[in-house]
Amino acid sequence: MRNYRSSAGTDVRVDYGTELVEGLKLFPETMPLATDIEALTAALETAASGRKALRKPLVKARVALRLANYLADQEIRSCGKAAEIADGGRRGPVFDALFPEGVGPVVAPAGARQIKPTEKLLERLTHSKNAAVIAFAQQWQPKLAAALAKLQAAADGHEAARKADAAAFVQETALREEHAHTVDKLMGAVRAAFPRDRAKQDLVFPVVDDASSAAEPEEPDAPDPAGGGKPA
Repeated sequence: MRNYRSSAGTDVRVDYGTELVEGLKLFPETMPLATDIEALTAALETAASGRKALRKPLVKARVALRLANYLADQEIRSCGKAAEIADGGRRGPVFDALFPEGVGPVVAPAGARQIKPTEKLLERLTHSKNAAVIAFAQQWQPKLAAALAKLQAAADGHEAARKADAAAFVQETALREEHAHTVDKLMGAVRAAFPRDRAKQDLVFPVVDDASSAAEPEEPDAPDPAGGGKPA
């Protein structure tokens, strides 16, 4: 009798549990033992199906965030070029007021990290006392505000999808651990039911394939970190 490895994924555990239930039902002595592992295997399968259903919204949210990030970058770069034009074709007072360190640092962050520098750019544009910047802001404040709103909405959507996936993964992981623990207990119970009868013991339990049982569990997406960047 062998249990699957601790690194086994949910599919391996569900297959093992399903086969074990049938094995336990082979003999009157072990048939009552099938109830708990059958229910637990079904619960694990349901949890896995629920989490798989959450993956598509998460994948779509990732794409939406990348698009919003790209569009915000494009708007910011266009704003930088327009600022140079407003300064007479080169970097001058308007550009320096809005992009004191250049456009690069503003568009460098990826994903939700793009929100903060975009907010700061919008603050500089909105609160400047420079007459030239104030005039410039009439055209560019609405554009940047709209890009920021879309970026924020995409980031919120991605974070909500990520949290739902992470919560489902926690539930699934807990069921995985309970499933493995229950299998261990059943091994002891089957040994007690058939003492010194290794043939019957092995007949009840599935044959473990090392290659398939070693599959790593699928990890949920990590939260967007505070730092990092993307190619300019």
